[in-house]
Amino acid sequence: MTRDTLDRIEEYITAQAPRYKQVILAWFGGEPTLCKDTVLEVSNIVQNLQKQYGFHYAANMTTNGYLLNDKLFRQFYQAGITSYQITIDGWNHDKTRPHVSGKGTLQTIINNLASLSKLPPAEYSFHITLRHNILADDEDYSWYDYLYRLFGHDKRFAVLVRAVGDWGGEGVHSLSILHQDTKDVLVAKHVAYLDKIGMSCHNHRNGALAQVCYASYPHSMVFRANGKIGKCTVALDHPQNQLGWVDPEKGIVIDPEVNCRWSFSDLKPECRSCRNVLRCMNMQCKKSEIIDGKTVCLYRKSECV
Repeated sequence: MTRDTLDRIEEYITAQAPRYKQVILAWFGGEPTLCKDTVLEVSNIVQNLQKQYGFHYAANMTTNGYLLNDKLFRQFYQAGITSYQITIDGWNHDKTRPHVSGKGTLQTIINNLASLSKLPPAEYSFHITLRHNILADDEDYSWYDYLYRLFGHDKRFAVLVRAVGDWGGEGVHSLSILHQDTKDVLVAKHVAYLDKIGMSCHNHRNGALAQVCYASYPHSMVFRANGKIGKCTVALDHPQNQLGWVDPEKGIVIDPEVNCRWSFSDLKPECRSCRNVLRCMNMQCKKSEIIDGKTVCLYRKSECV
């Protein structure tokens, strides 16, 4: 991200933040720990604005965890980043997520996480979600036994199980992707095993609006390093995802029609009788509707047309 782009974004945040009761920063990538200075700079600006205007501030980060040692973690924690999602692909992690040098990364990440677990809970109240992406042939649950031995007694750690999806690219063709009719079944088996051994599991997300996608909120936006602004972090370069851009002269330029398309949805007749309607409000994945031309009901396991 160029200095000009970052300056315009910081000016926008400074002008907009006082309007809201809550401001949330979500650091995504690429790999955000490679841009530590930017993360700390923007976080410091928001923290100062919070002191001035009194809004609630929260921050989270999606990171591979390779550079997240206790020293860097402490800096981020002081900057208000208290929630993390870190993907660890089980016993195959070194194969699926090698270092740029070709070496394995798993042990370094595990060592980092173990050092964070030693931080006193009374002083460091954080949440780390260990995401495990599964394929069609993934039924080795010994990985969860390993995680439980390391972190099972620390409630600041939890596991999230997700089926690997096809988000484009050539590499996906060599993977045994789960189909919709088998995906839910296998994920449920993994979750059941986690429950059996007593490992905290973030698949159990409840509460009002729990399934509403971040892209559906009208004031949610993705600032990219190239100056583009989007709504969805999956369909990054799709034309329907282009909310606006960072202009060197005009600052932040937003297309209100695109924002409205992503942020509002009429409830279908079948939604009104669904006991889970308050969890999704038919806005659990606007990408499915806007870009893929369909919406998928997670609870009926069928497409709503």
